[in-house]
This record gives sequence, C-alpha cells and structure tokens, in this order.
Amino acid sequence: MKRIQKLLIALILGLTILSLNDCFISDSVSKAVDSLSKSSDSLESLSKSIKSLSTSVSSIFSSSSDDDEKKEKAYLKDVRDLTAMHVENGFQEIEFKNDLTTLALHNGLTNWKSLRVTYVGIGSGLKKAGVNEDKFQTFLSEIGTSNPEIVESIRKGFHQF
Repeated sequence: MKRIQKLLIALILGLTILSLNDCFISDSVSKAVDSLSKSSDSLESLSKSIKSLSTSVSSIFSSSSDDDEKKEKAYLKDVRDLTAMHVENGFQEIEFKNDLTTLALHNGLTNWKSLRVTYVGIGSGLKKAGVNEDKFQTFLSEIGTSNPEIVESIRKGFHQF
C-alpha cells in the first residue's frame, strides 16, 4: 500500500512539475494540493476495493479448501475400497500398485506414494477387508519401509475405520 502511495505521489509531483512550465507557481501548488487530496481519496477508495477483493479471495480459497477436503475424503474412500477389494480377492502387489496409480490419476493426483492420505486409506482398507490385529501387525512388520510416517498413517487408517 505504501508503495502505491509513493508511486501516486511521484506521479502527481511529476505532473505538477510539468504543469509549472505553463502556469504560475501558486496555481500549480494549488492544483498539486488538490491532486494530493484527490489521490488521498483515491487511495482510500483503492484500499476499500482491496479489502473487498481480499474478502472475495478469502472466500474463494475457503471454498477451494472445502473442495480439496471433499476430494481428499473421496480419494481416501476409493483407496480404502480398492485395498479391501484386493485383500479379499488374493492380494497381488503389482496389480495393487497399478490400480493405485490409475486411481490416483483418476483423482487428479500424480504421485500417490507421497500422499499421507493414500496410506491412511490402505490402513482403513485392511480393516474393511476384515484383517485382524495380529495379521495387521505382521503386515506392518513386513512392508519393508523405514519411513515411520507411512507406518503411522497405515496404523491410523486401520484403527480409525
């Protein structure tokens, strides 16, 4: 905002200097004062417009956040259902990963492996498929990841379902 004010003042002063060539000094000073007053009013109006725009943008981002949350929940449900289906029909790792990739792309996601929600969905899918606690613990010990966030996300999904 201060930058805009400085630019407007510089513009007004520049115009004032140009007008000094054709007018009396006192007349120019009077016009400059009027211009500064008008620019102050303009800045106030601009400030109000920016506040209004800011409110609108906040509303858009809030709406976008709501949409993102809905998309994430839908993706989590899809991963859960896909995982349960694969577990119930004789789990094949390569097919499962291919189906996860397809599912992620269908949901507009390009790297399901980096998304925490994917692993929460896998955990809840295991629970939905009827995997008991002992088999779940065995699964966790055998998944072969050193990333504790992945393990924790799968665990969270399993226990939240």
